Amino acid sequence: MMRKLLGLIIPFALVATLSSPALADSDEYKADMQTGDKSWRAQKCAVYQETRAEMLDEIPRGALSPEFAKAEENYIKNGCAGRAYACPQSKTELDYANKMSFAMMSHGLSGTFLPYGCKSGIQ
Repeated sequence: MMRKLLGLIIPFALVATLSSPALADSDEYKADMQTGDKSWRAQKCAVYQETRAEMLDEIPRGALSPEFAKAEENYIKNGCAGRAYACPQSKTELDYANKMSFAMMSHGLSGTFLPYGCKSGIQ
């Protein structure tokens, strides 16, 4: 019975691994240069950029530290792919990151898509 169970777990683990977000960096997630059609990642990134612009209009200019803002900008330049660490260091940055997270989830995106996090864990 245990051997049969292991025989089922291994194929499922392999499928989960092959469909992981690590594959999200492949060319299929970029806009089609001929038609302009955007992949799901490109669509999510566009929504992120639009939402970010709206949120930045609601907070005082310069309220986000240069490091935090730069981390977000780099994330966008990367096509919203890869691991980013926009680490909130102030109450304003934390409030902004929380509002962005809720706004993005209301658009159907998961929190794992967002660049908010700290390399050294929760601070």
